[in-house]
Amino acid sequence: MIRKMLYKSERKGGGYTVSLIKPEGSYQVRWRLIAEEGRAITNGETTVTVIDVIHRKDCEAWTDCELPDELKPIEIDEGIQ
Repeated sequence: MIRKMLYKSERKGGGYTVSLIKPEGSYQVRWRLIAEEGRAITNGETTVTVIDVIHRKDCEAWTDCELPDELKPIEIDEGIQ
């Protein structure tokens, strides 16, 4: 699993930006957890390939697992109309 630190900051004029680049001024830290290619990550209840979490301790709840069939890419046969 890959962990990327993200920075959430409020934009001038409203709204928020979540970025890998640390902004000037105030921001909140978040983490993006990304499964390795062909794998998934789970917290025991939810299984995904990528998720953003707010607290660092939340990262520890996620572990690598096999990619379930429902998350595997769908192959499309171009010949079927």
